[in-house]
Amino acid sequence: MPLSMPLPATVRTRARPARLPRNATLWLDGLIAVAVFVGTALPVTFSEDGEVWHILVAAGASLPLIWRRRAPLLTTVTVGLAISVLGLSHQMPPLPFGPLVATYTFASLSPSPWRQVAIGVQAVGVVVSLVVPGENAATFGYVGMAYVAAYSMGIASRGRGDRIAVLEERAARQEEERAAAAARDRNRIAREVHDIVAHTVAIMVVQAEAGPVVARSDPARAEKTFEVIAESGRSAIAQLRRSLAALRSAEGEEPPAPVPGVGDVPRLLGEARRGGLEAALRWRGQQRPLPADVDATVFRVVQEALTNTIRHARASMVDVLIEFNPLEIRVTVTDDGIGAVDVGGGYGMMGMRERVTACGGELCVGSGPDGGGFTVRAVLPTE
Repeated sequence: MPLSMPLPATVRTRARPARLPRNATLWLDGLIAVAVFVGTALPVTFSEDGEVWHILVAAGASLPLIWRRRAPLLTTVTVGLAISVLGLSHQMPPLPFGPLVATYTFASLSPSPWRQVAIGVQAVGVVVSLVVPGENAATFGYVGMAYVAAYSMGIASRGRGDRIAVLEERAARQEEERAAAAARDRNRIAREVHDIVAHTVAIMVVQAEAGPVVARSDPARAEKTFEVIAESGRSAIAQLRRSLAALRSAEGEEPPAPVPGVGDVPRLLGEARRGGLEAALRWRGQQRPLPADVDATVFRVVQEALTNTIRHARASMVDVLIEFNPLEIRVTVTDDGIGAVDVGGGYGMMGMRERVTACGGELCVGSGPDGGGFTVRAVLPTE
């Protein structure tokens, strides 16, 4: 039977809560082996009928403890046989120190099946060592209690190692969850900032490009154009403050203001109209309050679709349809621009898809119904 079978690495590591370096554990086991040898050999040395070979057997009952962590079961068998020889020779020390240390070791390090084997082997060895020399009942009692105490201490050490491993695993899992939550927050804030800045800058760029031309032909309209640019900038700053307030609220400051929702969609179309785009908004179904994430997603889908229309489509008209159904809300944004523009790799379209997917919805983008223009369709569950 391969009693020297090495233990799995997970068992050895888990049952070593002190986490001493390998050299330190080797030195510690060496000191324990020497101490046990002294305690076992001294009674033999001062015994009237002690002989030299008894000293050698005492060494066999103690010095193998140096390898007790590497091969706990083989060490237990070795020191157990040696102490049995001393017992049969009437040279038993006051306590079987070597087997007691080995008992503690295999109880704390060995897996359950091997522990049962070691217990059986030790029980046979103890009985033989005490019965054959004719020891009295008191000796049976205190030797048995010593073995029970050593085994219990080993099991307690093993339990402590298990608890430490569980706590470390829990701490690692919590750290991973915190890291994942931080990554989600970063992505969410990045999407918010992108949506705000991209849409507002698109409006401002269109107005700024038209400003010099209008200033020469229609000064009154030019003044209104610059007012739109200023208003767009102020709106972007306000929305950025709301988004960044989520970070400050985690530090104990006042909670962030509510994010825009379906009720703010008309404002988006008003900004698009001031930018020279003909924008229509249509409603279908009975309007009702929406879950916060769905409400914000509808707004951001319309915002990103309008941003792409203004920046890429060269469109003159955009139509926004919002349908309230019993179990879902549908958002369709269609323009009459140049068709399917290449925005699929941009952060805006990617962020839009992430928002819709996070709400359990579906997003479709492509050409308009008649093959022209560009259409964004989002279906979001409301239940």
